[in-house]
Amino acid sequence: MQAAAILQTYLDEIAAAVMAGDFVAYRVGVVLPFHLVTHTANMTISTEDDLRVGFETFCGMLKSQRVTDYIRLVESAQDIDSSLITGRYVSHLISGGMRVIDPFHSQITLRHDEGRWRAASITNALANSRWPVLMPSLATPDLRKGPEE
Repeated sequence: MQAAAILQTYLDEIAAAVMAGDFVAYRVGVVLPFHLVTHTANMTISTEDDLRVGFETFCGMLKSQRVTDYIRLVESAQDIDSSLITGRYVSHLISGGMRVIDPFHSQITLRHDEGRWRAASITNALANSRWPVLMPSLATPDLRKGPEE
């Protein structure tokens, strides 16, 4: 299977696990220690407990923002060797057809480990990234009240 197809399958599976709040499915897709690089920090997530806290916080943020679609699309991917793939993708967070935030780019490295592809590191372009990952809170109007004056 080509690197891009492997990466897209991986991204789709992990996005589905996140949207379902399925930590077990998410956990098997991540190597520990896991490395997250952002504009402001280099982080190493070493324990399953820390990974779970980040997962649950991210899922909670998606729910609070009423995210209905978490879409990550591969832009490029390449084999580094038979057990490593690196690739670039763009993430879209959608709530009922509207963007929650602007699309953002990430770079990921997958390692073939214990018979499956698992994330070893991600570098992303969110300026306010940290672990657990949190997005800015956007005011969501209460449409039951009608337009604000």
